[in-house]
Amino acid sequence: MNPIFVITLSAVFVALAVASPIELTEDQKALTKQYGEQCAKEVNLTEEEVAKVKAKDFKSPSENIKCFANCFFEKVGTLKDGVVQEEVVLKKLGALIGEEKTREALTKCGGIKGENNCDTATKLHECFESFKPIEVQA
Repeated sequence: MNPIFVITLSAVFVALAVASPIELTEDQKALTKQYGEQCAKEVNLTEEEVAKVKAKDFKSPSENIKCFANCFFEKVGTLKDGVVQEEVVLKKLGALIGEEKTREALTKCGGIKGENNCDTATKLHECFESFKPIEVQA
């Protein structure tokens, strides 16, 4: 798999995990790359699936993309066995978007369950995505 795609894919999932535009430190970028490569390998993402993620096309994600999300969120620590790790989310996301907004997102999204852990990760992503700041058009 092309390492540039994996890095881009990983950065997209980190941004999605926190549901906000973020600036990553060099250490965070290195971890993102590492987790992305590990998860892409574990779920065997195809080039087509990588392209969908890169294009932010999550309308009908394949099972591989769903499982990539689950793998990535587990490595980041925000999910464990399909359960949101609230303290981790509060620490990581709260530092970026504020504790109040993070608690609001957790209240709305924290109990979401899918058919399996991969589906749960995808449904959680969709819910947290609704807390992403709305872009102002000039």
